This record gives sequence, structure tokens and C-alpha cells, in this order.
Amino acid sequence: MQKRTVSFIIAAALLLTGCRSAVGTVTTPTSQPASPTPPPPTAPPTLTPKTTTATASPTPLTPTPRPPTSPTPASGDVQTPPYGVVYPYNKSDWRETDRQAIHAQLSYLKSLGINTVVQIFSSRLIGSGREQDWLIFLDEAASVKMQVITRLWPLSNDEMDYPAIAAFLAVVQEHPAFLAYLGLHEPLERFNSNQLREFYSQVKHIAPDVPIANYMGTMAWFEKSLRFPNRDFTAGICDLCVVWYYPVRYRNGQPDFEADLLRETLRENRELMTARAPEAHLWVLGQVYAQSAHRRQLRMSTPEEMEQIYTIAMEEGADGFLWYPWFHGNYDEVLGNPAMTAQQQKVREIYETYVQPGATP
Repeated sequence: MQKRTVSFIIAAALLLTGCRSAVGTVTTPTSQPASPTPPPPTAPPTLTPKTTTATASPTPLTPTPRPPTSPTPASGDVQTPPYGVVYPYNKSDWRETDRQAIHAQLSYLKSLGINTVVQIFSSRLIGSGREQDWLIFLDEAASVKMQVITRLWPLSNDEMDYPAIAAFLAVVQEHPAFLAYLGLHEPLERFNSNQLREFYSQVKHIAPDVPIANYMGTMAWFEKSLRFPNRDFTAGICDLCVVWYYPVRYRNGQPDFEADLLRETLRENRELMTARAPEAHLWVLGQVYAQSAHRRQLRMSTPEEMEQIYTIAMEEGADGFLWYPWFHGNYDEVLGNPAMTAQQQKVREIYETYVQPGATP
């Protein structure tokens, strides 16, 4: 089936009037995505959707061969599929004095073959008179021909703050480096399918042509969960659906690489999207961090494991790929650590072998 190209022609934002819409009481997570794990022992509270829209009946899942995809190219690089990192810059509130540091960081990532990044943008700028400072990061990304998925947290006092989203998109959506708006982080632990479609619909009303990205985790797992009902994945939830399984860990004190579980997870999600939302794009997070406190004792991927993670993702139909993360304050090791020179070099080797135009692995 022909996949649509994610649009870069962005319509002017339409500010919603009186559109602070309650979706239920939730606990606001940290600004960085946590490592995807099976849901916590205690199920979240039942959430009441804002509207009474009937739940769409999901199409029965019947795996079918999926035609080759045409991932969205990087800005200024029409033949290169999305290949990126998450959180390349360790600040979200920058000023003019940060331009040089931002440019240096993005230039280095570009030298590794990176053409796409996910970056947090500070919601504190809304109403501050400094909203144009959001463009500093986008300007520097454009200068190195890099596209940006912009993350701005959509909740305020446990309510969806659509006016804040509209204010943000009104500033950033027409910038040439802007690719998509990333709103929700692991939403299936908090919201049911009706609520996710409501969020998608409201943001599309604000900015009809802005692609919506969500950190979806493992959608296929939630479809099977008895503790999290009404989590059927459908169209109208995400344009860029970001999924993952982190396979690099210690088991009984020994290094383990769960390649089969990674492949199975990605295959199930690819088949789910092909059957239910064939126009949506599947993006994959690749693990490059260690967290010894994690119950699965996650460890840093070796360069060889990184290559396997990337090739499995591509074999299972990923439309975009992001190394997670470059910076993150909660982990023992991350890709951006100075000691990770071998892993950083592997990022470039994978680009040269598999990603760049004319690559022949």
C-alpha cells in the first residue's frame, strides 16, 4: 500500500478557544522518556474521555505482505531515510548565547550520519515573551540540514493544555527544520484509545498538516493486556508511532542480548500498524544506554549489538530509526558519554553501510 509522505508544508496554527480539555487525573512524568518496561504492578486510574465518541471497531489483524516504504527524507537530503538520536542537547531552555554550542553539537552528530533528532522544548517560554527562542535550536538544525521532532509536554495541572500546544506550533511549525510534534510519552499506560484519538483530533484541529509523533512503547502488548482495557490501536492516534524493545541486559550476572524478543516485538507492531493504520509510520528506538538499577539490569549495547538492533529494525519494516538516548540524566551510561567512542563510531559506520544513498551492505 502506498505510504504517504509526511508533509513539510505546514498550515497556520488555529488557536482553539476555551479548549483546555480534561482527560482525567494523571501523574505527570518526567520530561525525558523512561525506559520501556512492562506496566507497573498497580494499574492507573480509569480515565473518562472528554467526548462520548464511539470507539472505532479495529480491523481484525491479518498479517499481510507490506510493500516497500518510502520514509520521510531529511530536510535537504531527499534520498536519505530518517536516522537519528533522541535528546542531542542537554538543555531545553536556550538563548542566543547557546547558538554556538547547539551548532557544534549538531554538526558533530551530522558527521556521524545523523539527519533527525528528537529534542525537548521548554514550555516555560509560553507567555514569557521569549517564544522566538524556540527557533534557535531549529535554526541551527537547519544550518546542518537536520530535521527535528519537537517535544513539548502537553499537560498542565493534569489537563491537556491545547492553547499551549497551539502557541508552540504557531511559532515552530513553519520552520524548515520542523518535522513533527511529539506529544505523548507511553500514553497507553494512562489513556484509552478514545482519549488518544481525542488528543490527535484536537491537535489536528490546531494544525491540520502537522505530523503527530507519540512514544507508543509496545502497542501490541497493550492489545493483549487484561489490566489495561480499551487499548486497541487504530488509525488517528499517531502519524509517527515510536515503538521499542530494549534487548541488551544482564541475566543472572551474564551479558544477554534478546534479539529474538526484539524482532518479535517489532514484527507484531508492524503487522498491527499495517492492518489498522497503513498510512502511519513505524519508528524504532535503538538502545544505547545502561541502567543497573533497572529490574532487567540494562547494559550498554556493544557496537556489534548496535548493528544487529539496526538491521533487525529495518528487516521488520521500520520507517525511521532513532538511537536512544544521546543525553539523559537518569542512566549510568548513554551514547553521548565521552567514553562511548566505539559506539559513536558505530553510529557512523551503520550510516555508511546501510543508510546513506547508494549504501550496499
